[in-house]
Amino acid sequence: MDKNINVRQALRVFQKVLDLGTPNGETTTYKQLDATSGYDGYTIVLSDECVNLTIFFHNKFALKYTSKRALYAFLGKLEDIDRVRAVREDRGE
Repeated sequence: MDKNINVRQALRVFQKVLDLGTPNGETTTYKQLDATSGYDGYTIVLSDECVNLTIFFHNKFALKYTSKRALYAFLGKLEDIDRVRAVREDRGE
């Protein structure tokens, strides 16, 4: 199952979470999915309460999950958010 992660989709979802989500410190949350990036910008993390997907340089990744059911729910969230049409808002920063 771990080999079926679509890293390109996950990267698109990460950007949509940043664009559409609510920032809270170093984490941005959108539709119960959290997005965080490492200090160097080469490592990103997408997570919910049961799954943690870390994407490293060169599209390598690590996936931790509590159950297959949780993993399938997480992958469903990725698909749902990937379908959302992202519109970047000017936040006045």
